[in-house]
Amino acid sequence: MRKVLDPLTGNWRSIASIGTNMASYDAAVLNRKLLVKEGWLWPFYVSPRGQVYDPRTDNWENMAVGLREGWTGSSVVVYGHLFVVSELERMKLKVYDTETDSWDAIDGPPLPEQICKPFAVNACDCHIYVVGRNLHVAVGHISRLLPDENSDEKWSFSVRWHIIDAPESLSDLTPSSSQVLFA
Repeated sequence: MRKVLDPLTGNWRSIASIGTNMASYDAAVLNRKLLVKEGWLWPFYVSPRGQVYDPRTDNWENMAVGLREGWTGSSVVVYGHLFVVSELERMKLKVYDTETDSWDAIDGPPLPEQICKPFAVNACDCHIYVVGRNLHVAVGHISRLLPDENSDEKWSFSVRWHIIDAPESLSDLTPSSSQVLFA
């Protein structure tokens, strides 16, 4: 049975079944909907499954094809847009365009080479935090670039990375998750 917590009332309630099992998945909340996407599994004979839950209707639906097939890594939401840090090495950060059901690489360099898989990803405000093997951290500052006022273009984004090297004593550790805490 699947349940969700209503943070306003503090009560748990049952929700509709997703209708499928996903062994390896990533999830994000975008536009007040829960996106759940199965990870790519070797061998790549079948595209991963993806489901979208709408809490207003208590209904699951299939994820759009472009969203599902382009979601190739760990996700975060910044500025109300879904970003993916790709599992493929040295790939640029990409952002999902809901209007065209496509992914665009953002301006700026790829994830720094010091950050190796496995990694954990989180975001706070306009920063993406990627914790990699040996617990090195890459902090990506996301800038939102205004379209030209005489243009029909959409928002675009850029990233600037800053590396925080971990102490040598942590060189045999790998992250399982990451959380951002502020005092």
